[in-house]
Amino acid sequence: MAKDIKEKKIQRNPIIWFLFAILIPIIITILLTTIILFVADVDVFGWAKTQGSKIPVISTLVKTDEEIDLEAKLKKANEKMESQNEQLLTYEDEIENLETTINDLEVEISKLKKAAKNESVNKNEEDEQIVEYKDAASSFRKMDRKSAAEILQNLDKRTAASILSNLSGEVRGEILAEMEPKTAATLMEELLEQ
Repeated sequence: MAKDIKEKKIQRNPIIWFLFAILIPIIITILLTTIILFVADVDVFGWAKTQGSKIPVISTLVKTDEEIDLEAKLKKANEKMESQNEQLLTYEDEIENLETTINDLEVEISKLKKAAKNESVNKNEEDEQIVEYKDAASSFRKMDRKSAAEILQNLDKRTAASILSNLSGEVRGEILAEMEPKTAATLMEELLEQ
């Protein structure tokens, strides 16, 4: 039994011996060398990074300066892309608003064209009525004043006033003189309103 315990101590001793005799002195040596080189202004970490990037497993953990630069460029490019996407959305909204305005203006133009066409038709109708009133007025010029007065009294005020407006002042006066005073006054009012 005493031999078993002695053998176990011997087996543990080589592991402890390895730690204290080899591993710890190597770590201390690396630390002292690093401190001395750092004080001597040697880029120890840069050298270690370069050497570490050559080792297969460690190279995946250690980033080189090029990789850091590429990551920074990628980040900057992503930020620029995001700002451009925001601008694009703003422009799309603006385009949508402008298209709505264009559609509204086209509808308004269409309405104005219809109104102008209707106005043109109304003007043509008014021109035709004026021609008719002038033709009727020429007939009344040649007529007996008493007969003309009786006919105009039976017409509506507006039509009678339009016909009278196309007559000369002398003929108009003679026809109005033949009318009842009340009717003549009403027609004169209508003539003044035109």
